[in-house]
Amino acid sequence: MTTEPKAMASTEAPRPLSGPEILERAMQGFQAYEQGLYDEARAIFEDLAARDASEGYYRTALGAICLAVDELDTALAYFNEALALNPEDCAALVNRGEVNLRLGNILQAARDFSRVVELDPENKDPLTERARILAAAALQSAEEAQRDAGGDSAKG
Repeated sequence: MTTEPKAMASTEAPRPLSGPEILERAMQGFQAYEQGLYDEARAIFEDLAARDASEGYYRTALGAICLAVDELDTALAYFNEALALNPEDCAALVNRGEVNLRLGNILQAARDFSRVVELDPENKDPLTERARILAAAALQSAEEAQRDAGGDSAKG
């Protein structure tokens, strides 16, 4: 009989968390991320995302974790999900732009960075400065690609 409650417990849905408990878990996940404990952070944010499908922050956090461990395609998917929930999420936009830049999708990256600057024209959010820096890197990459393409045609 002692095994029966355990079996039942494993099939039950997790106990709902209160608002303060959710906030505490999110803070634990963020701290784990900041400390480089990516597996722990991922587990926390996956649980939170499963509990609340309407909260984009958890997907932004999962995307940031994937970006940190070079899982670029998965990171891109998480940032896309976050932006579907909140199109003005500057963190998701900057990070998606960085992923696109690293994947060589320069135009998509530039669009994301431009959108961040558009959302914060007074540069109040530190992410906006990061977007400006990454936008400059995207422009430099585009110019180098254009020069390389021009150089190839001049050789022909």
